Amino acid sequence: MNKPLLLLFVALPAWNFGDSARAQSIDYGASELLFGEPVTASVTGKPQRAADAPANIEIITQDDIRRSGATSIPEILQFIPGIDVRQTSTGNADVGIRGYNQSSNPHLMVLVDGRQVYMVDYGRIIWSAIPVQLDEIRQIEVIKGPNSALYGFNAVSGVINIITYDPLKDHLNSATVRAGTGGYLSGSAVGTGQIGDTAGLRLSLGGFRANDYPQGNLSAGDHQAREAPFTGTFNADGRWQVTPNVEVFADSSVGDTRLPDQAPPGVFQTETLVGTSLRAGLRADTALGLFSLSGYRSDARVSIYDIGLAARGAVALGEYQTTYVFEASDLMKLGADHSIRFGVEYRRNADQSGSLILGSISNDIYSASLMWDWQMTPTLSLTNAVRVDHLLLHFTGALLPTSGLTNAAYNATTLTEPSFNSGLVWKMTDEDTLRLSLARGVQLPTLLEYALQIPAGFYNPLVSYAGRPDIAPSIVWNAEVDYDRGLPAIASVLRTALFVQRIDDINSWPFGAPLSFSLVHAPVFFSDNVGYSTAAGVELELKGHSESGFRWNASYALVSTTDHTPLDQGPVLTGTVDYAHSTPDHVLIGGVGYTRDKWELDLRARWQSSYLDFRLNPARRALQAVNIDNYITMNARIGYRVTDNLTVALSAQQFNQSQLVESAGPPVQRQIILSVSVHL
Repeated sequence: MNKPLLLLFVALPAWNFGDSARAQSIDYGASELLFGEPVTASVTGKPQRAADAPANIEIITQDDIRRSGATSIPEILQFIPGIDVRQTSTGNADVGIRGYNQSSNPHLMVLVDGRQVYMVDYGRIIWSAIPVQLDEIRQIEVIKGPNSALYGFNAVSGVINIITYDPLKDHLNSATVRAGTGGYLSGSAVGTGQIGDTAGLRLSLGGFRANDYPQGNLSAGDHQAREAPFTGTFNADGRWQVTPNVEVFADSSVGDTRLPDQAPPGVFQTETLVGTSLRAGLRADTALGLFSLSGYRSDARVSIYDIGLAARGAVALGEYQTTYVFEASDLMKLGADHSIRFGVEYRRNADQSGSLILGSISNDIYSASLMWDWQMTPTLSLTNAVRVDHLLLHFTGALLPTSGLTNAAYNATTLTEPSFNSGLVWKMTDEDTLRLSLARGVQLPTLLEYALQIPAGFYNPLVSYAGRPDIAPSIVWNAEVDYDRGLPAIASVLRTALFVQRIDDINSWPFGAPLSFSLVHAPVFFSDNVGYSTAAGVELELKGHSESGFRWNASYALVSTTDHTPLDQGPVLTGTVDYAHSTPDHVLIGGVGYTRDKWELDLRARWQSSYLDFRLNPARRALQAVNIDNYITMNARIGYRVTDNLTVALSAQQFNQSQLVESAGPPVQRQIILSVSVHL
């Protein structure tokens, strides 16, 4: 790590800040009552409306989740403007923000109560494996655009921040059972126990099973490799108020998941995952601010079964992934107008595989960050944040002779990258807010981009696939202007966003990179940096509700992308990095709802323009583009509150079409689901 920067962060707590006010941890329930609407604290550490935060944030409440009739988080996200969701099986999808979506998308950060959830191999998210039940989610925050300095190194397209109910402050006891077409059956239960105002524990468990989607355009081999999905997870979350100013927290989870999946891109198979996590920490309200210290460990045992591998007599691909994270931060208030948050973090990601890596690859990442929030005037605020990530790479094992690489080259690899976020918020009137933001985000290479090793004859008879230690991180630049306007005459809020973005040094894993020759003159598909891409877009959203029980929303999102890469310039398709054509340019979303007495009725629709997706041909030797036509999907839910504690609901997902092609994978099926929920 850069020593002067480290010394600065170590020394800061010892400085004399004079009459600094003591920071307070957030009580979301009390803050919502105070503000009269959901609030966020994830950007600056203080409770504030989404419109007042120095980032583009949309908050999905528990009421929104319930009324959606959704059975998974991606199903909820697909009706948010600027979000691209491509379902590949029941409960699983690739999710992108403002374009740049792809199979095993590594550009998105997902947090659950501050803990990052992702797979270290491709940097992807397996949504069904997240050990959270929908009933225990208080809100989901969607933060759009690169926010590496505020949230972490891979928050380059945005952040999905999942916040659950507090086991110490919130009383939640519920059970939900769902059954539907396609063999769908799921159940979940959440229970909370508390000892006065001193300690609280929330336990949750749940899971589902379903039939896989039909074959559609998949090859017979791909379809045969896919098995019916299921998942089961258990989570425990505890809080202990040791003293009025010190809180200790801990959580742990375990999950077992089997999903028809797509990884690497264009290869359809079945993946099983058994994962565990354990975290502990404390928060202390001190004279120098709100101090937080935590550490967690996550691991995952992954097995991938592909019929093509079995036909060649190969064993199923397997991985063992681990992540260790230790972080400390301090949020302090200096006078009435200034808040400072500084932090340090150590992270170790590791992936061990005898079939994908021929050994073990890991990195140590040391990070330091600083945020300054300045209330310049009662109506004008400025927030600046900087972060530096320093990475050390480690490799043990054998390397493909055809790659020409050495262990020494891996173990000598280091990189240091800064990121920043700056946001200016002007509260022009009680109804008008203008926000200007500028950001530099950093996407560090994933572990398999560094060290994937697949010999010739495995997927291609003549060419091998390999990662490389000298691949550079992608850098994302973003400038944005947002304007929020309250329209009390129609009880609505109009939100607008205009942004421009550029990605330098696009990372492409071997399956999407151009063919090259190694130092030993062998043909190899290497991980590579393949140029840059620019994007510009606009988002418009009108959302409101009336006292009579009606609610409505309508939005339009446009993103125009231009690539500057050596890929796909000729008649042969060489990679999946084709963001200009693989992103729908136009998306329209609308919804209406009505609540009367014990009834809830909701209808939502999404239309998007056409785009390209990719899959390997049946011979597994070349990628082929698949055109996904423009389509509309419509969801509906009707709920009836039988008693104060019992609710029955019938929902229809994609009721307008029996099946819908959303990706190069199998078509998504219509689902009719009956649910029964008990809340005590």
